[in-house]
Amino acid sequence: MNASTPAPSEPVRSNHALPSPLALFPYYENGDQLKQKHLRSNMASGRRFESWALDLLPLSSEESVLDAGCGWGRFAWPLLEKYGMASDRITCCDSSFGMLHSAAQEAVRRGHRPQFTAADIRYLPFPTGYFDGAMANHVLYHLSDIRDGIRDLARVVKKEGWLLATTNSDEVSVPVLEYHYAALDELEIDYSRESRSPFSMENGRQHLECAFANVRTFYFDDETLYHSADEFLAGYSTIGRYRNLLARADVSRAAKVRLPRLVRAKAEETIHTHGVIRSPVRMGAFVCREPLA
Repeated sequence: MNASTPAPSEPVRSNHALPSPLALFPYYENGDQLKQKHLRSNMASGRRFESWALDLLPLSSEESVLDAGCGWGRFAWPLLEKYGMASDRITCCDSSFGMLHSAAQEAVRRGHRPQFTAADIRYLPFPTGYFDGAMANHVLYHLSDIRDGIRDLARVVKKEGWLLATTNSDEVSVPVLEYHYAALDELEIDYSRESRSPFSMENGRQHLECAFANVRTFYFDDETLYHSADEFLAGYSTIGRYRNLLARADVSRAAKVRLPRLVRAKAEETIHTHGVIRSPVRMGAFVCREPLA
């Protein structure tokens, strides 16, 4: 376990930090775009997904929690600021040093001092039964072996501990991706379109039951409204599919310039016709108890 909190430029480096699939995607080199994406995720109901998910847990201020795949700290900050948990009880872990750097900078900005560790979720450098609870939020679908990651998360929580795992549903089609793919087709840019997520609300339970005897499923249904094409484009500019495409050497500069313009035009057309873009939101959480030996 880390003895002290690192400076923003020096997250703790673990001998267990192995090359991650995320390293293949420029989007995950730091947390800047991911942070903007999350901050712009305003639900029509006014709810925040992070608070909704954390409210499902039996939290107390004395618990020790591992935030595995923490990113810029989306779920860590509510633990500290809404639930009153002490900074030294929170450990933020990620395989991307850039993400940890972003999280450490955000911690300084907010006045917090959680622990930081660089590690792959499949090889967590913590003793068995060390944490009261663990979180793996919108990250398990990135693992090359999801069940190995889940088993190690189960290993590091106490027998009476819990795991919170959030993810998306495969049952909705969102405009931001549909317009993105339509623009790529128009520009004749090659891409692969993933039809089903390896860890979704529909298949996640069967993965989690490899390591937990008690898995409960909770769905979060809402929508996001866009009243202007500029607002829609601002959100589009933060998604991983767009940011990763900008780093592709096989796509011309002219195509990269035209892409957001085409997306904006499609958004403008929808708003002109319907007055608003309604983007359905369907995601959720699994709350897991009783880790298996």
